Formats: sequence, C-alpha cells, structure tokens
Amino acid sequence: MSEENVAIIRRAFDAYSEGDIDAVLRLCAEDIVVTQAPEVPGVSPQQHGHEGVLEAFGFWPEQWDDFEIEIQRIVADPGDFVVVATRQRGRGQQSGVEVEANFTFVFTVRHRKITEWWIFVHEGEALVAAGLGE
Repeated sequence: MSEENVAIIRRAFDAYSEGDIDAVLRLCAEDIVVTQAPEVPGVSPQQHGHEGVLEAFGFWPEQWDDFEIEIQRIVADPGDFVVVATRQRGRGQQSGVEVEANFTFVFTVRHRKITEWWIFVHEGEALVAAGLGE
C-alpha cells in the first residue's frame, strides 16, 4: 500500500508543479482536511474540502514570484501515512527578497485519495505525527 500511496502523492506534487490544480483536486477526497503549521502567522488553522485545498495553496505561493517546491525526501509507513520533506523557494512580490524555507507535509491516503494533509515547519514533528519518529 505504501508504494501506491507514494505514487499518488508524487502525482499530486507533479500536477501542482505543472499548474494542473484540477488534477491535484482529483487526487483529494471531497472531505479532505488541511491542517496548517501553527508557526505560520495569519493562516486559518484548518481548511476543509476542495475549497480548503485551494485556500491552502493560496497562502504561500501567491506571495512569491518564481515560486518552486522541491521534494527532498519521501518516507512512507506500511499504512496510510506519507511524509514529504520539501524545500520551497521564491522571491517576495513586494520586497524582491529571495527566500528559501523547508516545510514537511504529512498526507493520509485512503482508498486512493488524499484525505488529510498536515503542514509542519520541523521535519521531526512531522515524523512523530506520522508515527515514524520520536
């Protein structure tokens, strides 16, 4: 199951990078829950459903020019969790300052759909949340 779940998550990242948001949404359950990192200011703690996914996408990339997200590593458990460590880059639209940041995502995949998506600033916290670390 974990290989299939990793493939689903990779397809979602590829679709996002290609700007195919409809393809991303097709990989998400209708009732998906997105939980934001508490360290990120000015963001609602959770978003729900496909509208919530669109809202979550808008928090970070819309503030940047030349936004990129690069997968650093993927860790999957034998069950439903897939952890994706990323490096994100962009140039502030207003400031012009180049910024790089690491974010780690935990996804739950059930019945070939992404049902939950958590965002973490610290990879260790993400691994603990997925039961893959201490």
